[in-house]
Formats: sequence, C-alpha cells, structure tokens
Amino acid sequence: MTWQTHQLLAVLNLVICFGIAWACICRLNSEICRRHRAARAKYSLLLAGALASGMQPALWGSWPTVGGVLLAGCVLAGLGINVVRWYGHARPMRRKEDQ
Repeated sequence: MTWQTHQLLAVLNLVICFGIAWACICRLNSEICRRHRAARAKYSLLLAGALASGMQPALWGSWPTVGGVLLAGCVLAGLGINVVRWYGHARPMRRKEDQ
C-alpha cells in the first residue's frame, strides 16, 4: 500500500473508533450501566478496545488494515442498529391485530 492509503485508512479507522467510543460513553452514562456490572464491563471493554484501535498508529506505530477498519465499521453499525433499544423500549412493538 502507498503512504496515502495508510493515512486514509488510519484516519477512517480513527473516526469510526471515536464513534464507537462516543456510543460507549453514552451507554456508560445510562441507567442500565449504573445497575448492572456486566453491561458496564461490556461497554468499558468496548471503549478501551475502540480507543486502542483508533490510536493504533500513535500508540504502537502500526497501521490499521482494511479488515480492521471493516470490523470497526461493523461494530459501529451494530451499535447503531441497537440504538432503539437504548431508549427504554423494553418489549417489541406489536401489531394492531395482536392486541
């Protein structure tokens, strides 16, 4: 890969990982994480991993790979898909015919 490709992947990975970190910080401030240790541990570990992956060139002097950036993007997409569950919708929506 060229130098510019490495830099582009590093910046893209940094932006994605900061998105993951932001989502984890928001979740750590939620009521569910105040009550349950497992949820708090899950989001704390995900936050640490996202920061370590995003800051990879500065911390360890290695460039992120395409697979690593793709994995980070999928994790962010998974957090984004579950954002509906973060707002207290405990049970799924029902159809009118089921009521």
